[in-house]
Amino acid sequence: NTKNLIMTMATPSLILHGVPLSQPFRSVVWPLLIKGAPFTLQVAAPGKGKYGTRRPDYLDKFPLATVPSIEDKTGDSSVCISEAPAILAYLSSKHCWADIYPSDIAARAKVDEYCHWHHSNLRSITKAYFRVFTIPHPLITPDVINLYKKQANTSLKIIENAYLKSSSSGFLLGTDYPTAADFMAYEEAAQISPQFGNIHNLEEFPRVRAWLEKMSALPFHDEVHAGLRALGNLTSADPLIADRLRSASKIGVKAIAEAQKQRRVASKL
Repeated sequence: NTKNLIMTMATPSLILHGVPLSQPFRSVVWPLLIKGAPFTLQVAAPGKGKYGTRRPDYLDKFPLATVPSIEDKTGDSSVCISEAPAILAYLSSKHCWADIYPSDIAARAKVDEYCHWHHSNLRSITKAYFRVFTIPHPLITPDVINLYKKQANTSLKIIENAYLKSSSSGFLLGTDYPTAADFMAYEEAAQISPQFGNIHNLEEFPRVRAWLEKMSALPFHDEVHAGLRALGNLTSADPLIADRLRSASKIGVKAIAEAQKQRRVASKL
């Protein structure tokens, strides 16, 4: 049921900071495009340098030095928020996106429950698989990586045998539409699937695979994940990975800009 997701919402000047290869960034930009919320994308990536989150002007607004972050300007004031779950909660509450972040207190608490669990559990997929190939670090030993893989596998089992097993709709929380929990979780699980990084075939998780397919049918999926698709196979170390990351990031930014253009045109019809 994707029709309930699509609507045009006029907003004040919203600036979204981040980069398309960031999992939490994608979990925010995707709902923004679906909802047709106008925003300006400003590239920001962890670290120092021209676009780094450690530069002073970024830290002045976002002391956590993370992406994504948003700056929502209204008149002479602005709200600056980091962390994807907080951003999704803020935007959904502001614009009454009750599908993404429910207005019902019990349903909302279930979304919050997942998002709190996500950080220390399913998020380990990035540490166990994605970063190993994209941002290798000499201090991250095989033992540490194996610990992350164990945690990631346990988390996928919980998604498979708890969240999705009890869901009649195919979405994580049993809703007829994806919530913030689905958008957050998808970005972790999908990146290692055969569709993208091809690091894990997920054969032991049939419900997860079906849910990934259901999510991939949502509007603007391909545009949001163009950078990840361009990055390609991550099954082995690549000495040219830095060049691939830069190229994929540019492709991702361009695809999101094209999606914004499509949304603006559609809103005028």
